[in-house]
Amino acid sequence: MRINSKRILCCVIASLLFAAFLGGCGQEEEELVLTEEETEAEQEETAETSREEPTEENVKICVDLGGAVANPGVYFLEEGSRLYQAVEMAGGFTGEAAVSALNQAQVLTDGQQIRVPTQEEIELQPELAAGQEESGIGPEPDGRVNINTADAQELMTLSGIGEARAQAIIAYREEQGGFASPEQIMEVSGIGEGIYSRIEDQIAVE
Repeated sequence: MRINSKRILCCVIASLLFAAFLGGCGQEEEELVLTEEETEAEQEETAETSREEPTEENVKICVDLGGAVANPGVYFLEEGSRLYQAVEMAGGFTGEAAVSALNQAQVLTDGQQIRVPTQEEIELQPELAAGQEESGIGPEPDGRVNINTADAQELMTLSGIGEARAQAIIAYREEQGGFASPEQIMEVSGIGEGIYSRIEDQIAVE
């Protein structure tokens, strides 16, 4: 009887130790699962952060530059870039380019298409060079746009001025008889202080 009692006691102790061992393993496995879940959550949060929208400082415009340049094509530039910068990206003018027919200080707009004419084309079509000079239409000598005479296409070379705003500018000056000062352009629907601060150095009045 004593032997059986010892055996029973040993079996009970062994069972308790085994149960404790299994409980410890289960707890470690649960902690491991929680750690993996926390890691996945941190990775998802990092991925969400990396998908944030670009800041306004990184905004770029896309222009299609063709004609007498070394490498015609589509180019991405910083907003507010000038024509000469796009030409530089395209490898510069070719020897046949009619450089004098262009306003290289022209501010580019997103989606704009520009074709650099050749000297031969200018000789065959002089209006390509003279078109901007007739009737005071076109950029001022310092490269600024005269908002009292510029057409829609020229107005659209201004930063932040698309087709709708260009048409609004033309409609306003026709109704009011022109602009007395550059600041008056802020009275046009859709053009506030923000837009004006971007174009005030690009516009002029006569």
